[in-house]
Amino acid sequence: MKSKLAFSAGLTAGVLATLSAALVAGQLTGLIEFTANTPAKAAEVNGNFAAVKTAVDDNHARISTLETKLAKFGNNPSPSTGGRGAQCVLGEIMLFAGSVAGAAQAAGQLLPINQNQALFSLLGTKFGGNGTTNFALPNLSDVAPNGLTYTICIEGIFPAT
Repeated sequence: MKSKLAFSAGLTAGVLATLSAALVAGQLTGLIEFTANTPAKAAEVNGNFAAVKTAVDDNHARISTLETKLAKFGNNPSPSTGGRGAQCVLGEIMLFAGSVAGAAQAAGQLLPINQNQALFSLLGTKFGGNGTTNFALPNLSDVAPNGLTYTICIEGIFPAT
């Protein structure tokens, strides 16, 4: 039985050693410290395991909460459509909550160069396209908060240099 307790004490010490100092200082209080080559009591070892489990469970709950909050960003953009709204600067990227954004959705789609020469002169093939007949808009749909859409002005004021 003594060897199992020594193994458990060593395992507990190993687990605690891998936890960050901030975690140990901030969440694990009242831990029993074990001395090498000294038998540990089962209640002390179990108490340490319980404290570590509580800290891990607390961190798991915090991470789950953060994941829930972060899930609100970038996975459900609004299905915005192009339209003619207020005057914008050609190539301007805007964030909208409405269904008509006054520009094209920045979703990586290809546009023909011959119909969008001014915008092509600004973007080139930085976001894709073959550069001879088409070019791509940036794809920002993955980073748009839920219910919002990034759009890019495709008809507007040409920026002055």
